[in-house]
Amino acid sequence: MYALPATPALARTPPPIVARCNAEARSISRRAKCGHVVFPLDRTKPGGKKIRVWFELYPRRDRKHPASSTVVSLEGGPGYPVSLDRSARAEIWRPVGKHRNLLLVDLRGTGRSGALACNAFANAARGYVARAGRCARQIGPKRDLYSTAQAVLDVEGVLRALHLRKIDLYGDSYGSYAAEAYALRFPGRLRSLTLDGTYPLPGTDPAWADLLEAIRRGLHLVCDRRPHCPATDRGIDPVELVARFADRVRAKPILGFAPDGDGTRTRVRLNEDAFVQIVSAGYWHPALWRDILAAVVSANRGDNAPILRLGAETVTVEAGPADPDYWSDALYLSVICHDYPQLWDPATPMADRLAEVDTRVAAYPSGTWDPFSAEAWLGTDYEGALACLRWPSPTRPDPSDPPGAVYRDVPTLVLNGDLDTITASSGAVEVANRFPGSTFVEMANSFHVTAIYDHDHCASRIYVRFVRTLDPGDTSCSQRVAEVHVVRNFATSLQGVKPARSLPGDESRRIQRRLAAAAAATVADVQSRWYVNYDGTSVGLRGGRWSYAGSGTVRFRLRNVQLVPGVEVSGTARWRESTDGSVRAEVTVDGPRKLSGSLRLRWSLRQQLARATLTGTVGSRSLRARMLAP
Repeated sequence: MYALPATPALARTPPPIVARCNAEARSISRRAKCGHVVFPLDRTKPGGKKIRVWFELYPRRDRKHPASSTVVSLEGGPGYPVSLDRSARAEIWRPVGKHRNLLLVDLRGTGRSGALACNAFANAARGYVARAGRCARQIGPKRDLYSTAQAVLDVEGVLRALHLRKIDLYGDSYGSYAAEAYALRFPGRLRSLTLDGTYPLPGTDPAWADLLEAIRRGLHLVCDRRPHCPATDRGIDPVELVARFADRVRAKPILGFAPDGDGTRTRVRLNEDAFVQIVSAGYWHPALWRDILAAVVSANRGDNAPILRLGAETVTVEAGPADPDYWSDALYLSVICHDYPQLWDPATPMADRLAEVDTRVAAYPSGTWDPFSAEAWLGTDYEGALACLRWPSPTRPDPSDPPGAVYRDVPTLVLNGDLDTITASSGAVEVANRFPGSTFVEMANSFHVTAIYDHDHCASRIYVRFVRTLDPGDTSCSQRVAEVHVVRNFATSLQGVKPARSLPGDESRRIQRRLAAAAAATVADVQSRWYVNYDGTSVGLRGGRWSYAGSGTVRFRLRNVQLVPGVEVSGTARWRESTDGSVRAEVTVDGPRKLSGSLRLRWSLRQQLARATLTGTVGSRSLRARMLAP
């Protein structure tokens, strides 16, 4: 039986204050228990101001026997509340939920645990560094009370208040950072530890040079794994292709309008800062890896539409009123500026920080900042490496990794996507090496956080097996995830489309197989935009409209959508997003010179180097053809 360690700060944990669970929580379990546990905001002043920490406890299904453990799931950010992600957490808990509870805790300063807010981020995000400084002043000295160390003490306090004992701790992104901090303080509590999309305490390189290395690696990986990569087809290294374009937009920005993820016409000023934001978006926007190289090639040829669209989808713009209950910039900054290493000594006066930054940056090896300039990489306007430049240094030490902390031999699973550019695999390997006997699994062709929202049904199954048996078992599926479908080119006419190949029984001409290939590419382009669409409707790159409905199986409707100028595609497509990844479409296509047809399109997004089958009629001719799945 687990014996509670002596922790003076938690010596008098109060009982929970029970509250009514909302409808979504009750749909997960009718026996869900929700509420708050009250702690001192400042543990050095137990009689002072309090903070109410929200929890949701979902009991095991087997009520005849005691729980074998409790799965505790910690959310990322820092700044997001786990309670708003309860359904996804419950989904990966259910396979182990017969004998295990699930506990969700909104970390202090997020969601229903006193969401931290400041007026500086009430309605915009541009000028991030200056706004951060104003936010720090608005919050005042209490900003130091929202550290990771205090948050994990809250988690332990909730466990004690609910009389829970052994736990299987899961953390993703920043949640994995908090999970590491918890493991250092309460190793005896842990039955297992899973870190998904992780990085080492107290933080990685303060200039984020490790993330730039991950971007360079990612560009090579997506290009090497896909035939007809736009860079290698032209005999150029993909990083060099991106670097040359960064030089170009540094000297002369590209100005224009393009649709964002919801189809809103957006003004884009594509300078090097914006280009950094575009390329950095690969950890959350899969279409970035798919489009970026072909978009750069198109821009170099005078067609700016694809690269401007990526800018509209990813570059920070003025926003409406922020909701700190969903995301708290104030909490994000309070944590990272307190816990993470910075490019200046904490004792350096704020006025002298930039000079110290310049000195430290100059000491990095040549090539560190490729494919960008150091100025653009470090000075990006949103959440960059200098986000804390105007944030005061902590006034009290409260490190995420306490002095003398020992990494215990706890069964540990570390998961990371090899295309993750916000928690790079290099850092995840370092974390795995710190925990004796841990298992590191790198998921090929995967992005940030792999077990939750697992569309490839690999990382989540490894996780479930690990929690059940403390052994991840066969992890070979991690190398069978389908490659990114890198776009070969954004054609500006039908003649620029590579025709599909004839199959037996095909009667079509080459131009008709071009039209069919253009139709398939149009459907694929729409499907890839699903990741950045939030209102269910959008527009084609060069015209037309599309919409979607459903989850699990997503159904698209296209109306005169143009990816290739002069080629309009209408009809329906079905994507089995949550199961086998198959795409099935029935469309009509109209092209130049009165070319038209009716087509059925089939391919899979789960198979490596999958082929698409195209059948139907174009004009009066029967078409049967195949191409690399777009």
